[in-house]
Amino acid sequence: MVVAECGNELEEPSMQKQDVIRIAEGLRLIEEGVETIQAVMKEKKIKSLKDVAEELIPFFKKDDDSLTESIISHLE
Repeated sequence: MVVAECGNELEEPSMQKQDVIRIAEGLRLIEEGVETIQAVMKEKKIKSLKDVAEELIPFFKKDDDSLTESIISHLE
């Protein structure tokens, strides 16, 4: 994304400390989510995410009308 033009050169916006902190926090949340998923899969002896998707699709179809068909087809 270009925000300023200095002479003939285009200047890219630089990340601020707060941007780096927000990205790091997002990565931490992703890591925690992955660890949770792995723990449940290990506990329940689930071998693949396909098995998880097979369980989730009927749940979402029944309980969440906002889940679009494209998301469901992606899980399938």
